Amino acid sequence: MNETTIAYPGEEGFFGNLHWGKLMMWVFLASDVMGFASLIAGYFYLRMLSVDWPDSGELLNVMLTSINTVFLLSSSFTMAWAVDAIKRNDQRAMLRQLGITIFLGTLFLLIQGYEYFELFDLFSETFDERPFSGHLFASTFFLLTGFHAFHVFVGLVYLGCISVAAARGRYSAENYLALDIAGLFWHFVDWVWVAVFLSLYII
Repeated sequence: MNETTIAYPGEEGFFGNLHWGKLMMWVFLASDVMGFASLIAGYFYLRMLSVDWPDSGELLNVMLTSINTVFLLSSSFTMAWAVDAIKRNDQRAMLRQLGITIFLGTLFLLIQGYEYFELFDLFSETFDERPFSGHLFASTFFLLTGFHAFHVFVGLVYLGCISVAAARGRYSAENYLALDIAGLFWHFVDWVWVAVFLSLYII
């Protein structure tokens, strides 16, 4: 059995040529989608119940977060280019694109940390006048964005481990399944942020 067969075994079986590792990642991501969907649905439910829900556009730095969103979504493309590079057996391009992906993800977290720092004082001042609806908004905001930030952090650790293996020459055009699976997780982390961003900052 060669490396190609190990990475993407035959076309036999119910799932065709879908490797079990990739299948398990899809199952995990499906459960994660339900988790994010539940949190977002809970946010809108509480928002509808509140008689004095604050205007998020006045509290949140929409412009800064929009720019930060561009950084994160850009990392999805660099991740795809990393996978494409290894398919062409271009090790240097793969490592370069992985490094850019990790840099953009880290930049996203740093900017979000700066936003948190700015919001702590603003929220405490603003919500003292509206203890119920105000703190409810703050709680749901930090819960949703924090839950996503945790995923970004896990993704960065994941990509860091993948990068170490890539630097050691583990992946090639015939064997890149681990990189491909990591890419699935990173794409999910990137694009689920669009739903969080639209819910909290735009709608």
